[in-house]
Amino acid sequence: MSKKNVKEPPKQDQKLAVSKYEAGKKLDQFQKWIGLTFIASAALGSYLLATDKSLWLLAVSHAYGLIAICAIDVVLGLANLSSVRKVLLPSYGWALLTIFLQLGDIITAPQYKMTVQYFAGYLFGLWAFDGILIAQGLILAIGFYSRSYRKMITKKKKLSYFDMGVKNSRREFLQIGGAIGALLVIAVALGFWDTLTPSATNTGPTTTQITNPLPTGAVANVKNLQVGVPAYFDYPSAGYTNMLMKKSDGSVSALSILCTHVCCQCQFDTYSGNLLCPCHGSIFDKNGNVLRGPALTKLPSVELSIDSAGNIFPVRIVGSGPCVSGS
Repeated sequence: MSKKNVKEPPKQDQKLAVSKYEAGKKLDQFQKWIGLTFIASAALGSYLLATDKSLWLLAVSHAYGLIAICAIDVVLGLANLSSVRKVLLPSYGWALLTIFLQLGDIITAPQYKMTVQYFAGYLFGLWAFDGILIAQGLILAIGFYSRSYRKMITKKKKLSYFDMGVKNSRREFLQIGGAIGALLVIAVALGFWDTLTPSATNTGPTTTQITNPLPTGAVANVKNLQVGVPAYFDYPSAGYTNMLMKKSDGSVSALSILCTHVCCQCQFDTYSGNLLCPCHGSIFDKNGNVLRGPALTKLPSVELSIDSAGNIFPVRIVGSGPCVSGS
């Protein structure tokens, strides 16, 4: 056969083939960046889990959710680093969902006895939290910028994502989505189980025993208190724990023991007489003054009224903080 009879492909087809090859190489590069960004997001989430004790003492369900987010980030990160095309759309969807879940934490502020504004300020003050949001936003930006390359690769058959490629692409996509959903369900189930399981950090400190019946509104009787031994009561409502302390001169004082940093319940140290926050290490003296941060505001106190029989009644909160506020 002579060379004259050999038909060369049209130049337009040659150009299209090259452009698809180049698009594939570009998309590989973008997937590498997506993969690295997912891994970075997982590292930031792991840092929060390892360093922020309030997640485990105050918001265990959020901790389990963050574990699930980190796990899915790692899976999608490794898949993108391996240039697995079918994880591209799930990656963008997961990035958007992660942003939604992280920002959604803000509206749970009342659950932790904080205002939404204060809780939002606290979360956005955590550089790792901000980093997770930035990383997921960057993944969405990469996806938007690289969309033309992805379309160029799949342009030949003009099929939707579910139909392109081999016949089982729909099943593979659903398997990935199912795996992500399963991890989220496990995280939610663990968080729900935590809310049903009694925890030492949620039940509050042990109170002194009150042997005599108290009139309505009274929280203790002076005769039942021991000098230097705290007793606890909730005021102005359940969950807002305060500490009663009888002094050597017979007088009684009361302090809120919800840390003014993120409302973790402080613990009384019998040796120093100080209140210690187990979440971030703040320390308050017996008068509620800040001895060590990150808390900046002293603990609010509770004004008391004592009747002739020695019954103690809380009157009002004096001072303010993110958890309780008074005059």
